[in-house]
Amino acid sequence: MFGKSFWQNVLRDSALLGIVMTASHLFESYMLFSDRPLGSISLIVTIEMLAVAIFFVWYLYRCTKRRSLEADPQVGFPYSSGLLYIFIMSVLSGVLVGLSHTIYINIIGGYGAYVDAIVARFEQMQSLMPVDSSALFDEMIDQLMATEKPTLMQTIVSSVNNYIISGGFMGLIIAAIVRREPKRDGFTE
Repeated sequence: MFGKSFWQNVLRDSALLGIVMTASHLFESYMLFSDRPLGSISLIVTIEMLAVAIFFVWYLYRCTKRRSLEADPQVGFPYSSGLLYIFIMSVLSGVLVGLSHTIYINIIGGYGAYVDAIVARFEQMQSLMPVDSSALFDEMIDQLMATEKPTLMQTIVSSVNNYIISGGFMGLIIAAIVRREPKRDGFTE
């Protein structure tokens, strides 16, 4: 199962998934820094996130299904193989997204500029909320301003955790769908 073909497939599939997820993440970060009004940004990012979520699920299914069909019929494709394939894809994609996030933050002017952009968006949201919720926003802004810059490893681990959770949840379902029982000699289906 863990031969050269397995690693070639999982690395290729993870790289493509990671590139798409990285592009999505960078687009969302770019929108955070744009001068557009909060309403239009929210609509654009919501549509983009929905499209990326659909792609994420479809691509995990497609890659795992292809791997299932490539498996030896005598061995089949057990549930655990599908789940492991999705898990590895999720981990490797998370590494790419975390690495790209750190690079992007450093390119745009550093962590301080990133935090300032988030604070500016929080303040825009606060202006749309009733007065009694301003204490909550002020506390969130204070905590954000006091947070230290995460290291590269912290950013990657955080991203990997996010992708393990989302990929793992979808993997539980997808692996059940694409699993195949082994075909035994002398028996036909």
